[in-house]
Amino acid sequence: MKHLGQAETADECAAEAAIEANPAWSGLNARYALVCPDVVSPVHRGVESAVWRVEADGAPPTVLKVLREDMRPYFDPAAAIAGAERAAETGAGPQLLWADAGLGTATFALLGEGWRTATMADLQDDQVMAGALDAAQRLHDGRPLAHRFDVFAEARDLAARARGAGVDLPADLWWLEVALGDVEAAVAAAGADSAPCRNDGVSSNVMIGPDGAVLLVDYDRAGMNDPVYDLAVLLTEAHPFDSARAPAVEHWCGRADPATLDRVTAYGVADDLMWALWAALAARQSPRTYVEFRKYSEWRLLRCRMAVGDPRFEERLRRL
Repeated sequence: MKHLGQAETADECAAEAAIEANPAWSGLNARYALVCPDVVSPVHRGVESAVWRVEADGAPPTVLKVLREDMRPYFDPAAAIAGAERAAETGAGPQLLWADAGLGTATFALLGEGWRTATMADLQDDQVMAGALDAAQRLHDGRPLAHRFDVFAEARDLAARARGAGVDLPADLWWLEVALGDVEAAVAAAGADSAPCRNDGVSSNVMIGPDGAVLLVDYDRAGMNDPVYDLAVLLTEAHPFDSARAPAVEHWCGRADPATLDRVTAYGVADDLMWALWAALAARQSPRTYVEFRKYSEWRLLRCRMAVGDPRFEERLRRL
């Protein structure tokens, strides 16, 4: 572990600034180490924020998250902190100890022995998936958030920024954007509830603990949204087929609900397109050329195309 004053990189300098700003560590001999490298494929970890383990004499070990400089144009630290606060209040996520939106940083209680990051294989386990869905629903029962998350507006904004930055975009993007508009219109016509949501389905943001406990971490896209969106992004990540998604939908709704299953597919299209555009833009603009942003973008585009190209897609929208 490194001590304060030993920073050699921009990320380490940002970590030290966050440590020095936290009053809980004032006057203590603090040490820090990176928890995981920034990698977007084949797993998505540490990309938006650098994640550090901090140890200080007389204090329990702590997790420190610091928003990476090249990710500041894409994420709202204040919204992320508010989401993490609500998750801690409802028991959906770990305890938030301190945060500073200006620095884009937050500290969390370190989960104890027996906790680990989930994998895609873990999400195939019905018990793990049920735990993740239950945690999401605890969050939905929390107090409203000030920020609203709109995947459709987010995707349109990212597309415009990508075009403005000269990103090499696929020739069929227009088709996927038309599908995005169709999804938005179908959801608007059907109506949707609104609750505090995490709006992120990445498997590495699911933590598995002893005795089947599950917590959700990373609230960078938190905001008020249709709760089914949280169901959709988890199932889109974990299961490509309706037959595997249906039991999770039944767990979520308390009954088999074909309309919710159709909404899962629709939201999955929107989520995939949004993340694909984010990654394509990051591939062009981020100095971290070792992070496989473009590969991640192409993968999300591929899955988006598969859903939109399914002959049943339009019928799904009509059934919402």
